Amino acid sequence: MKRIQILLLPLLIILGSTAHAQITRTAREHVRRGIARFSRGDIDGAILSYEKAMEISPRLADAYFQRGKARRAKGDLNGAIEDYEASIDIEPQMAMNNGDIANAYYNRGFIRTNSLELRDALADFDRAITCNPKYTDAYLKRGEARLILGKLADAISDFDKCLDLNPREYLASLALAGRGYARLLQGDEAAAEGDFEKSIDLNSEGKFFLELHLRLLESKMKEVKRRQREAPDRVA
Repeated sequence: MKRIQILLLPLLIILGSTAHAQITRTAREHVRRGIARFSRGDIDGAILSYEKAMEISPRLADAYFQRGKARRAKGDLNGAIEDYEASIDIEPQMAMNNGDIANAYYNRGFIRTNSLELRDALADFDRAITCNPKYTDAYLKRGEARLILGKLADAISDFDKCLDLNPREYLASLALAGRGYARLLQGDEAAAEGDFEKSIDLNSEGKFFLELHLRLLESKMKEVKRRQREAPDRVA
């Protein structure tokens, strides 16, 4: 009897492996159907296909990733990020150089910055940069968030990185404006003036654009300081 059990064990392992492979193939077929539906604009149908794949194979990272893309297309940014994070938990390498995931984190960080949810915004920009280390927009917006919080040296570091990546002129103008303002607050008026002049040269709207942008940053900084006075534990 014991010998029979020993002989049967490899067979059971093979059968189990074959069954698992078949389940995975079936789940991937539903993912492919979902991608086809998504490409035709049938987003709801695509989501149903991805969810069917998840039912069959709950650890199929691509199903979560693709549903995240579909949710993002429907405007469900938080839902998309939940799916992206689930896919990364299963396969961490999915985050590497992934523009879709980086963009989702960036967009949420952008929204949170405008709402002055700066601690969460910085976390989102950090994740965006982890997914795409050459994401110029993310360095710019993280720099602005840090500037609003008064973290001047960190802000300048981000603006420097953004400029090092050779961004388009409009983005470079914003980075120079932000860096100039941070330098001005540090008391380095000469360096700040140089940045402001370069920012003006790069933007078609010139001085008007610079003044408007700096006023916006200043108003956000004042609002953060006001909130810090009222509830210091709630503002990073």
